[in-house]
Amino acid sequence: MNAVACRVDHGPREPSEHSLQVRVLEVINTGKAHPDIFAFAIPNAARRSFRIAAKMKAEGLMAGVADVCIMLPEAKSAWLELKKRKGGRQSDHQKGFEARCQRLNHPYALARTLDEAIAALHRWGVLQ
Repeated sequence: MNAVACRVDHGPREPSEHSLQVRVLEVINTGKAHPDIFAFAIPNAARRSFRIAAKMKAEGLMAGVADVCIMLPEAKSAWLELKKRKGGRQSDHQKGFEARCQRLNHPYALARTLDEAIAALHRWGVLQ
């Protein structure tokens, strides 16, 4: 008997955190941002060997730091944490980083969609 492949349609697939981050940085870096803005990703989520992870921690890699740092005019930085809509929760380290941003008066946002990220970027004056 021949096996027949059957695809079950579960509806539209939710974007991954990776694809959301790529899209956010594309929005910032495709000329839509204020010219004095500089944004970059913090590579905290990558899988690494224990040896490499220990080396990076010794060099200053810090658990909980937001996914994207956006350097703003007047010596300020904004921080953007990106999560999937379903099941994407902040870790205790990420909640601690958010609280530190609030204490230091640094803009911080948690976005689960591109629209939420774009709204934060507009609030911070990143997008023109």
